[in-house]
Amino acid sequence: MNLLLINNEFPPIGGGGSTVTKYAIKYLVNAGHTVTLVTSRYQDLPHRETIDGATVIRIPALRKYKDYSSMLELVTFGVSALLFCTGYMMRHKVDFIFAFFAVPAGFSAWLLSGIFHVPYGVYFGGSDIPNANPSRFRVIYPIITPLLKMIWKKASFRSVCSKELELLGRKADPTSEFLTIPNGVETDRFTPIERSASPKVKILFIGRLIPRKGFHRVVQALPEVRKRVSVPFEVEVVGTGAHRSELDTLAEELHVSDLIRYVGMVPYDKLEKSYQYADIFVLTSLSEGMPSVILEAMGCGLPIIASDVGGNNEIVHEGENGFLILGDDVRLLADRMVALLEDAQLRRRMGNKSRELALAYDWKNIMGKYNELIEKYGSRT
Repeated sequence: MNLLLINNEFPPIGGGGSTVTKYAIKYLVNAGHTVTLVTSRYQDLPHRETIDGATVIRIPALRKYKDYSSMLELVTFGVSALLFCTGYMMRHKVDFIFAFFAVPAGFSAWLLSGIFHVPYGVYFGGSDIPNANPSRFRVIYPIITPLLKMIWKKASFRSVCSKELELLGRKADPTSEFLTIPNGVETDRFTPIERSASPKVKILFIGRLIPRKGFHRVVQALPEVRKRVSVPFEVEVVGTGAHRSELDTLAEELHVSDLIRYVGMVPYDKLEKSYQYADIFVLTSLSEGMPSVILEAMGCGLPIIASDVGGNNEIVHEGENGFLILGDDVRLLADRMVALLEDAQLRRRMGNKSRELALAYDWKNIMGKYNELIEKYGSRT
């Protein structure tokens, strides 16, 4: 079939939803489909190129940051995608549209489906489900929920990446079906390696430096951790964001700046090395869909410390492959960090369990489920 995929972010820009799209085009092409992806133009990235057998077209849209989009930037992409895809579909046959996120891609897919009578499906990544991300969109959800319902009502399928999101979706609209298809991991790439002992135990955080990702909780725990551990350690941070200056101020006030090392953005095609040379992975977000970074860390055999929120608590099993921290319990967070820093055998046992659990989330299996849905609902006319 001829597939048109729409996502405002695609590597090297964006977060977890960007990664999902990267694997979608790879495996849908391998399944025999002709795939075209429409995404955002950014700096000097090629306007058009072939990646993993798919045609990637980057269209004009406002985009200031590599890893973050404002509401205005999302709106501009939605309008740009609608205009471009209208012209594209007038010239090319499309059997199915696959939108990543309800806003802005899903809105464009909904309108395009109405114009051209082509079926579409929507991947909901988290914030686009009502009340999934109240820390950022609490005020906006009542306004946009009617629009979200219009988008998912007409979709052939509505996929969410965690059971928590499925429950929120059903709560918002008990008459619509939401399918839980978890995010995945490339297990033959994100894999443990043998390495020599490091002079420091490394705690790794990967994510955007925004309040929702909760890295401030880790910073707040560090004074207590420093007092109680006997081994040298550091926290390596991969990612950038507007919250960095506030995090620096907090670390200085708590006298823990020397324990944190910021390395900025790491290209996704080299990211596995960040995990492979770490000892512990931490992600204390306020909310999540199903974070690819935790699955990637698990694939590389790391024990996980994560906030007890939807998505995280479906892949981190308390006491087995890591620990879950409820809310702002900084004392418990410090306790768990100390436990893993002090006990190499515990790190090894939990890391082995992480790897075992990650194998069930291989992208090949996950994308096979999406291919079945597209095969079922595609027009083939």
